[in-house]
Formats: sequence, C-alpha cells, structure tokens
Amino acid sequence: MKIKRILALVLVCVTVLPLLVACDSGKDGDKNNGGGEVNIVAEGSVVPEDLTFSGETFTILCREDNAWGNWLHEIAADEDATELVNEQVYRRNLEVEERFDLEKLEAYAIPGQWAVGDDFVNTFKNSILSSSSAFDLIMSHQAYMSSDPSLNDLYYNLYEIPYIKDNLDAKYYNPDVIDELTINGKLYFLLGDYSLTYWENAYVLYFNKAIAENNNLEDIYELVRSGEWTFEKMTEMAKGGWTDLNGDAWPDPSDSFGYVSDIPNTTDALEAHFDVPMTGKDENGNVIFSVDQGKMVNILDKFIEFKKTDDTHFIYTTSADTEDSNEADKIFREGRALFYPAMLNRAQEFRGMETDFGIVPYPKWDTNQSAYYTHAQDGYSVGVIPMDASNIEMCGAVVDVLSALSSEMVIPAYYDMALRDKYARDDESGEMLDIIRDGFTVNFGYFYGPSLNGCSKTFRNLIQQDNSNFVSYYSGSIKGYERMLKKLIASYDDTEE
Repeated sequence: MKIKRILALVLVCVTVLPLLVACDSGKDGDKNNGGGEVNIVAEGSVVPEDLTFSGETFTILCREDNAWGNWLHEIAADEDATELVNEQVYRRNLEVEERFDLEKLEAYAIPGQWAVGDDFVNTFKNSILSSSSAFDLIMSHQAYMSSDPSLNDLYYNLYEIPYIKDNLDAKYYNPDVIDELTINGKLYFLLGDYSLTYWENAYVLYFNKAIAENNNLEDIYELVRSGEWTFEKMTEMAKGGWTDLNGDAWPDPSDSFGYVSDIPNTTDALEAHFDVPMTGKDENGNVIFSVDQGKMVNILDKFIEFKKTDDTHFIYTTSADTEDSNEADKIFREGRALFYPAMLNRAQEFRGMETDFGIVPYPKWDTNQSAYYTHAQDGYSVGVIPMDASNIEMCGAVVDVLSALSSEMVIPAYYDMALRDKYARDDESGEMLDIIRDGFTVNFGYFYGPSLNGCSKTFRNLIQQDNSNFVSYYSGSIKGYERMLKKLIASYDDTEE
C-alpha cells in the first residue's frame, strides 16, 4: 500500500501537478511505534483507540500562504513553533501521527487564492480523474470548492465515510451546519473545528474604546448582554463621527469617521447579521428561496441612508487587494474610526494599535431578533474527501480524530490564549467571543452562492448602487436563482454512488 501511494504521488507530481510544492507538517518527532497512545483524549471521537494505519502517510492538499492570505497554519506547523496556535497545531498533528502510527500527516500546498481558484480545482480534478489516490483530504476556498455542482461527482458522500457518518452530531462538526448542507441524505462538504480559517473568517465588529469614551457613549458590552445592541443603536453612536482632519471640508480617507467598511464581503454578511437568509427549507426538507422581501427593503432603506452620511466611509475592495492596500483597515488601525466590521483574524493585526479596541458581535437588526448572528467570509477552508482516496477507513478515522483534537487543542488556543489574552484588550471581549461563536450560522444559499447565480451577493450589489428596490431586483433574479437551484439539487440525485 505504501509503495502504491508513493508511486501515485510521483505520477501526479510529474504529469498532473507541475505547480505542486511540498510543505511538511513538521519534523517527525518521537513516535510511538506501536501506535494507539495519545497524550490528549480526542473527546467525542468514535474511532477505536487501537485502530492504526502503520507506515501510511495521510496527505492533505491545501493552499500555500502568499500576499493574499495565510491558510497553511491551520494544517501544518514547525516543531520549533513558539506562537500559541502554531504550537498547538504541531502538537495536534503529532498526536494524530502517534495515535494511528502514521509515517506522516503531510500537507501539500499549492497557490489557492481566489484569483487562481480554477487552477486549484483543475489540480485536484485531474488528480482524481486519473485515479492517482494522491490525496486523502482536500481543503481549500469554500466559494470555489462549491461553485460547480458537477464537482460533487468527485467528492465522497460523507454519510458513506466510516466514523464520520456515525458522528456528524459531534460538536466539532457543527450539527446545525450538517443539517443545512445535507440534501437527499448526501453531504459532500465538511466544516468545523479542524478548519481554523472557518473561525478566523467570522465577522465581528471592532470599536475604538477611546473614541467611545471621549463621546460618553453607552456601555456597548452591556447593550450586548441586555439584548439591546441593535443597528439603530450603532448608527446613533456613529452620528457626528466625521472629523475633517485635513481641512479640505470634504470627507476623505484622511479623516476620522463613525463607521468604516468595505462593500463586498462585509456587506454580504448582513444576510446573517440581520437574519434574512436567501434560502430555507419547506416542510418536506426541500431547499427553497424564502427571503423576507419586506424586511430586506426596510434594511436596505436604512442601511443605504446610513451609508450616505458623512459619518461613514465605505470602500470597494477586490480579490486583488492585499491587507496593506485595505483603506478601511488602515483608518481603523490609525485610530480614526469608531466602528469597523471585519473578520476576527484582523485582531492579530490590531495588536500594534496605540488605542485600545474592543470586539463585539455585529448588532441585531432590532430587539425582536432572537440572537446575534454572524457567518464566515467564504474564503475559509472547507474539506472534501476525494473519490479516488485509497483508504476511506483511514480518511474517516484521521479526519474525525483530527477534528476532535482541533476542538480540544487548537480552537481553545485561538480563542482563549491568543485572542482573549494576547490580542483583545479587555476581559469583556473574551465574553463577547462566546456570544459571537454561539451565533455562528451557515445558510445553504450563501454557501452555494456562486452555484446559485450569485444570490449571496444581493446586499453588496444593491448597497454599492445605493439601490433599495429589492423587490424589483429579486423579481428579475428569482427565475435564474430557481433554475440554478434545480440544477444544484439534481447533482445530489445524480451523483454516482
């Protein structure tokens, strides 16, 4: 088996993966040759403790780090890593290797940012179609991994994978997500704690504590706790936030604002924040378009009115923009904005700020909303098991234990040690992170947005155009949405078993 896999990898590297770059998960370390012994219990896993795959290599195809993002850290880390999260990733991988007596848990990284998504897809597509058995798990950009329904033919139905199929109600798989993405008894994409970027890409709201205090604003943390933290409250606080710092009597990026934001990704998240999902399920469990049109109009009216005030500054970014060229990010880092909605991973970049900042959930639409909701920007890593995987028992066992250990080791390091103790500036932000995580959602329509005629981009499209006529927009789009939904659902019927 081992020789077969090595030959397959060589074949793929020569004929299919010319861009492939090997990226080891770290040095071998000290392994228990007998396997089975672990130092940390994989709580929740259903994998037998004595199960081993002696001498095998478990190979993960993933994205390499570059100027547009860091992704490899969720999969691999060096033995000498000292940063808290990286250290836990290294230890987790070593635990998996020891548990199953693997030769190595190995990451193969190739370019995978949005701009080269087609190349990444073609890489694993060609690999699978050639039956190379090169990869046991593929992790990459959620939006392009789910962009083409025909790709489902290349992925295993996770309800057929040993150990995973029996354990999809485990907390580290997020059972609500499993239910949302299961169609006709089939599930192709795995989300959860093994994907750190799934949590790093969650949208939160940062606020400048000095500006809040100088303006004698209400205690935002207490508003969150009491359930009174709403869009109306936030916009009231942002009023009067524009300060003309360069004296040209016109709001521009050199000034200070009550609210700064990008248009594309951050406004996409309003669908989750304000609980207006594009799709739902009928009484028979069928996915349907069921958006609340009246609420959408109301949200767009008020949000666009807010956007047009001098107290706000919105920019449009593209996939080619790097963090260094993010204008809104710069304004907040320099202490020139009260509020800034952004992904949770931005907290690491704000640690150098002179001004203290806090983290809270994005506000509810109104007090009738039952909870604070958020979702992850769709660049996070989603996992699939390729149809040519040579040992699905190993795939299921390793993924389940990897997920369980991630829940026990990596996520606590990220939330408790890193964010709470290192990056966030107060104890209350740690409390807020728990509330944010409890309100984490995934909607079928957003997850499959690229496959559904771009239905997940409604907010960005209309807000960019200052257009609140959602009814007209929706009536002109719904036939296309439903046509693509029919095609997508058919892929769950027609996929060969």
